[in-house]
Amino acid sequence: MKKVLRSIVVDDEEFCRRDLVETLQQTSQVEVVAEASDLRQAVVLTKTHQPDVLFLDLNLHGESGFHLLHQLPSVPAVVAVTAFTEHAADGFAHDFADYILKPADVTRVQQAIHRARSHILVKSLSTKPILNLEINGKTRALSITDIHEIRSSENYVEVYSALGVGLIRSTFAKMIQRLPAGFCLEVGRGRVIARHQIQTWQRDKQGHLIINLKSGANIFVSKRSQKQVLQDLTLLGQ
Repeated sequence: MKKVLRSIVVDDEEFCRRDLVETLQQTSQVEVVAEASDLRQAVVLTKTHQPDVLFLDLNLHGESGFHLLHQLPSVPAVVAVTAFTEHAADGFAHDFADYILKPADVTRVQQAIHRARSHILVKSLSTKPILNLEINGKTRALSITDIHEIRSSENYVEVYSALGVGLIRSTFAKMIQRLPAGFCLEVGRGRVIARHQIQTWQRDKQGHLIINLKSGANIFVSKRSQKQVLQDLTLLGQ
């Protein structure tokens, strides 16, 4: 049985806050241990309860929800809940678990919970080696957060990491199965990037979608994948 996630809901609008709490209760996967209507309350309650996940409105009485994160010694998984999409890129830069638009139905909230679980798992594995990769003639042990990008290459996969690029003899599908659910974002056939590496994104003059990674790499998204990737990045239509 999966652990029930302890959560705090932060929203300055009582109706929206209650609506989300009721939706979370429908899932039976989350226990709401506290509610906050402003930043001051949110800071105190988060430090007191140390939740697994924060459901955070990014606009609180004219203050930015991002300010809360700078006041916490340890930041839990964060799911942004907002009526606007303009902060989506900032959400990825702050390593949010998910970013959902109001009003969120139970299916969308369940997806956010799933992503929060994956986010928590990735953080827990951040220092543990998950695979050995030969880079420049040396075998290196990679943790999950070392991985930036994975590409299919016939009977091998190319792994782009913080330590360099290496080949592993494996099918692409089997390699992806070794990673936590929700860890990757498909940007083309046989090509994925690590969500935690996403910095921002934009279109070039030709209309190509480009994702900028924290590593400095610029990833061109295939035409086939652009619609789904944009939905995933901005969470429109979900």
